[in-house]
Amino acid sequence: MRAGEPRAQNEYNMRLITLTTSILSIAAPAALASAQAAWVNYVNETSTRVVAASSLLVGDNLEKDFAWGDFDQDGDTDIVCVRKFPGSIQGGFRDILFMNEGGILVDRTVEFGSAADAVGSSGMLDAANDRDVKAVDVDNDGWLDLVTATTMSDQVSTMLGQPRVYRNLGDDALGNWRGFRFEDGRIPQLFAANGAIANPRFCDAAIGDFTGDGYPDIYYTDYDTPETSGTICIDLNADGDTIDAGECQQSPGEVATSDFNNKFLINHGAANPGFFTDTATTRMTTAQLASAFGNSAIAADMNGDGKTDIVRVNTLTAGQDVATIYSRPDGLGTAFNGPVQAVAGAPYFIDHADLNGDGRLDLVVVDDGQDKVLINTGNNASGYANFTAFTIADSLAEFGNTIRLADLDNDGRQDAIICDVDADLGPFCPTTGRRTHIYHNTGVVGTLLLDEQGLILPLASQSALFDVAPVDVNGDGWLDLLVGRCGGIELFINHPPIFITFSYPSGRPTAVDPTTTTSFAVNAAITGGGSIVKGSARLYVSTNAGVSYTAYPMAPTSATSFTATFPPLTCTDRLRYYIGASLTNGGLSVDPSTAPGTTFTSTIQTGSTLVVAESFEAGVGGWTVANDVALTAGAWDLGVPIGTLSGTQASSPATDATAGAGNKCWTTGLGVAGATAASQDIDGGTSTLISPVFDLSSASGATMSTAMWFFCSDIVTNTTAEIDALRIEATSNGTLWVLVDDIRVNLNTAWTTRTYQLENYIAMSSTVRVRFVTGDRPENSTTEAAIDEFRLTAILCTGATACPADFDADQAVGGADLAQLLNSWGTPKRDIDGDGNTAGSDLAALLNAWGVCP
Repeated sequence: MRAGEPRAQNEYNMRLITLTTSILSIAAPAALASAQAAWVNYVNETSTRVVAASSLLVGDNLEKDFAWGDFDQDGDTDIVCVRKFPGSIQGGFRDILFMNEGGILVDRTVEFGSAADAVGSSGMLDAANDRDVKAVDVDNDGWLDLVTATTMSDQVSTMLGQPRVYRNLGDDALGNWRGFRFEDGRIPQLFAANGAIANPRFCDAAIGDFTGDGYPDIYYTDYDTPETSGTICIDLNADGDTIDAGECQQSPGEVATSDFNNKFLINHGAANPGFFTDTATTRMTTAQLASAFGNSAIAADMNGDGKTDIVRVNTLTAGQDVATIYSRPDGLGTAFNGPVQAVAGAPYFIDHADLNGDGRLDLVVVDDGQDKVLINTGNNASGYANFTAFTIADSLAEFGNTIRLADLDNDGRQDAIICDVDADLGPFCPTTGRRTHIYHNTGVVGTLLLDEQGLILPLASQSALFDVAPVDVNGDGWLDLLVGRCGGIELFINHPPIFITFSYPSGRPTAVDPTTTTSFAVNAAITGGGSIVKGSARLYVSTNAGVSYTAYPMAPTSATSFTATFPPLTCTDRLRYYIGASLTNGGLSVDPSTAPGTTFTSTIQTGSTLVVAESFEAGVGGWTVANDVALTAGAWDLGVPIGTLSGTQASSPATDATAGAGNKCWTTGLGVAGATAASQDIDGGTSTLISPVFDLSSASGATMSTAMWFFCSDIVTNTTAEIDALRIEATSNGTLWVLVDDIRVNLNTAWTTRTYQLENYIAMSSTVRVRFVTGDRPENSTTEAAIDEFRLTAILCTGATACPADFDADQAVGGADLAQLLNSWGTPKRDIDGDGNTAGSDLAALLNAWGVCP
């Protein structure tokens, strides 16, 4: 918005690495399908869970505000909805009291909301112009009452135009709940700042114990002349015209003598619980009550001193900001400090919660520009909260209003809902041309702390929203959403993910001895309800490197604990496995979550022997370097590394990976101290670091590990097509090299150790070698690689019967094994004789072993 540009005009102008647990979410049944984001799933169940006249639920085009709580103390959450003509416009309408009856919201306004002590009143059925409602126990009798904020009521009586308290009458002597009663005298008649008789134009109320007597007080925010004016007409019954009663309303400017400013009302407390007095200017200063457009206020202890403060928004006029009015311990409730600005800009609405888990209250601010998160970083020397502001990256420069912060996915973090209807301007019904934003709290402080990860609701249901009540309607422990739109009221039930989280209290076996029985403990934690189907908890085992799997039941030790036992194995088996179980209310959960595409591995061995442990401190140790003719700089070199930076990124390591006194490693170009990264990285063709020959002819497998460093500036800039790689390859015969790993991610924050089972790539032989290949092609990036701490361990296996041609582990050599061998022709995958290639000699060995294994 340009300075001085009216909000309304601008609005119209803009119209326009040990893994011990894993999770698998079970997809919702087709009957429950809905538009959803991956992190939460909501299903529209309005037709079966909301009971009210259709005129109250569909196409009413009225502004709505919610408050909730267990009004009748039956253990579930009830909701009240106050309604008015949209925007800063006259025209009140009846409210709706939704009582939760076994997970169904039923309109019980007539039965439990129509009582009143004022002559001519029908309680919540009155056409009061309520903009806000709060559920709070005003008289400390243990029952939640309701407090409203009324607005734009110049043309009606004080009974309709002044804010209200609906007192909860509690139970009768027989334990029957009696509902709410409007008690007119609990809030006194409020007057304009100069004492003139008028009805207020309140927008919000901060309700909390500001005096320290244990009873809630009220701070109302006031605004003056609205941006709309004249006669505003909206089709309220979807009949295509605006000639029906109440469809055209006035939006008059405020007479200066009728201006209220903000109001601070104190509770009489124990002397007369739940009755209030307007303190006028006796307890707050003019600055603390000043408000030309006070759209929002909250009660919260912002500086952690145990006293409740007030955070208020002043928008549109001079002095636009979010500011805190701090309670003073030395004069609690009789004097305040501030207002102390938290952020300026063009704020419109606020809410508060501990967003980053540090125990301090943070703020979310809806702004006419992009919305913000204000992270509370602790108090300054004056005892006031400091804030660091982060723009919400996914927010747009558009106008929003009501915020609701709530943990939608039960991850312990407060997510955010920012509604899209500007509460000041009425013509936004039936549509705003925008939508509500529902943000997932990622837990990562910054611009992506609140991250919009797809639509949560269908687009039509996420557009033109006034308010959302995040409440657990069906009592399953997950927050549902009652949505108040221009188009009516809808209820979306949270269908939580259904899954099992597996864990291994004693770990998973990294090696299995084929001469003994190997078992391990498995625990299962259930999310989303249900129980594990009897007999469904299984260990899925492949002995042919994942070609096929056999399920073995796990022995239950409790309803959610099991013992998994491997079947008999042989030395030539190539073991893969995963865990799975089914829930009574869901499908199969597996660990790893992508199994059988990704599985766990264990070596089969009766022992092991270290072949080499090389830290490269004593020299090259038989390692050699071969360079491509196109290489111009940065060949592999052994020495003490010299750290370099590419921008702010570490491109080459400053130290080696060896703990203690060691200081050498292999790196692509040692360079000189102080030189730029680009001047001493690898350029042009490739450079290859080649190991000496290792004799693994007596081994059934081999474990190779090495510490690695890799950096490519194209990864930083996301120039995908030009990203260089660090390739790891192995050979069993010195001729045919097999790819083991192709690294195209930066490993440059610290040395990274990766481990590989070489038998999964090549046959064990007396001429095994490995090599590390990297280059800068095309020569347009800063690319660096380094290698250190190389380890190779031979896996030994004796004492178990071997049948090397039985690839499918069915204890016989037959047609299926022959098919696998032929499909692997010319590769090392089904190499029986250990020459590194599947060829005629291997076919002969298979045919000679045809039949049942010995």
